[in-house]
Amino acid sequence: MGGDFGPSVTVPAALSALAAHDDLTLILLGDQAQIDAQLSGVDSSLSQRLEIIHTSVCVENDSKPESVLRKSKESSMFLAVNLVHEGRADACVSAGNTGALLLAGRHLLKTLPGISKPAIIASVPLHAMGRSTYILDVGANLCSSARELLEFAIMGSIQASVVSGICKPRVALLNVGHEEHKGTAIIREAAQLLQQTESLNYVGFVEGNEIFTDKADVVVCDGFSGNITIKTSAGVVKVIEQMLKQSVSSSFFSRLLGLLASPLLRQLRAQIDPAQFNGASVLGLQGIIVKSHGHAHSTAFFFAIEQALKEVIDCVPSLITRRMEALQLTHGEVLATQD
Repeated sequence: MGGDFGPSVTVPAALSALAAHDDLTLILLGDQAQIDAQLSGVDSSLSQRLEIIHTSVCVENDSKPESVLRKSKESSMFLAVNLVHEGRADACVSAGNTGALLLAGRHLLKTLPGISKPAIIASVPLHAMGRSTYILDVGANLCSSARELLEFAIMGSIQASVVSGICKPRVALLNVGHEEHKGTAIIREAAQLLQQTESLNYVGFVEGNEIFTDKADVVVCDGFSGNITIKTSAGVVKVIEQMLKQSVSSSFFSRLLGLLASPLLRQLRAQIDPAQFNGASVLGLQGIIVKSHGHAHSTAFFFAIEQALKEVIDCVPSLITRRMEALQLTHGEVLATQD
């Protein structure tokens, strides 16, 4: 029940998810008094599919990630990840401290066979309604080897297939140009590995300005570049929203035009609304963790729960494991040189 707003956001989102899925049950971890206050008057058909585990311990947003292992093992975040570890829950959704969540996930769930490090994958909207492209890593690893970028590509391809239903996702490497000689030695080496992996639909390099042009379904990069990219795109969305508001309210004539164009403006806001793309998955662990934005409102947190549910239904960790096993068998000599 973390994040900037706690149960006032997460509980309504949980109730919306329960209303949308009759076979879903949820476990809420946090201060029971705060949670109960949000459940007042809720229909019993929903509340009976909720379990509450009380804890008053939480990991603050400014806490050092390693503190979750030293002194926050009774926190709602650590307990939630541990429920996945114990098999009592199929997935964990949290809006809390990202670094602490990653550390708890790696400590309790461990990485999948064949995966060196987990990666955080996020989606951004494209120009077409209902379409998105996936970017990973967006913050779990500031630096990545060529082998790790290959692993990210495999995991991202599976995620795009599961969540978006894309038959053969197009995978690209984020780079400073399209030419083979461009980029760092690691990027160029990763490109060679991706080209040699027949199970991937590798389409080459993409530059930052091409991420939103539907040239690739999955964009692979290290966590430093990915984090800057995803946060910059979110900032651009806010700027566009502010410009629209200012333009419409600048004069009587503008307000009149804004009224006439309101259906189009609503459609545009729906297309670029970050809420519908909330939910960054931590891929590569022996369990499912979805990270929500800390400042997400209830609708956005609902989408994060939906993301976790899709991954549970399609058994994403098992799909990644099988793909890595197949890759090891067919390209064992390539992988061995990268270890």
